[in-house]
Amino acid sequence: MRALIAVGAGVMATGFIDWRAGLLVAGLTALTYVLLATAAPRVPSAEGGGPERPLRELERRGYRLVRDGASRHLAIGPGGAYLLEALTRPYRVVARAGAWRIGGQPADRVSDRAGARAARLERVLGAPGPDPGPPVVPVILVAGHLPEPVMRSGRAVIARPRAAVRYILDRPDVLGSGDIDVLADTAHTRLG
Repeated sequence: MRALIAVGAGVMATGFIDWRAGLLVAGLTALTYVLLATAAPRVPSAEGGGPERPLRELERRGYRLVRDGASRHLAIGPGGAYLLEALTRPYRVVARAGAWRIGGQPADRVSDRAGARAARLERVLGAPGPDPGPPVVPVILVAGHLPEPVMRSGRAVIARPRAAVRYILDRPDVLGSGDIDVLADTAHTRLG
């Protein structure tokens, strides 16, 4: 498809100017598509958020995303509430001397920090009264090889972005659309 667009642009330029201009336009169009295909997935979004492409899949499936700082999103949808945490690029997971490290830190420390943030968000989302609100599951988005597609450390889930989205979408429905809207509006008001 991209090749057809490049050829079409070149043919149009040939008709308007001359064959050299047409060749130049076709070459530049093809180069643009190659650069977009290779560089764009690695460049962080202008909003500064992390792996945005998998998050759009959550939105298409009924989840509302609320930004919680530069590296976190709160995803609230049919399967519950999830704190998705990543740097502008996902943390890299490495196993050294039998211990897992995420982003250069011990995995336990990273998951404990994400769990503490999720507990604070539970209090933010909680309704006044006996209903504490839904549990918020921290999900740490990582890069690199994992022994399993989805791992657990404490209460945190550790997964690559696409595996994390599949994990979330596979959870049973626990919230209705009205609950999702109320919780997302509450989170947006209190966090944003």
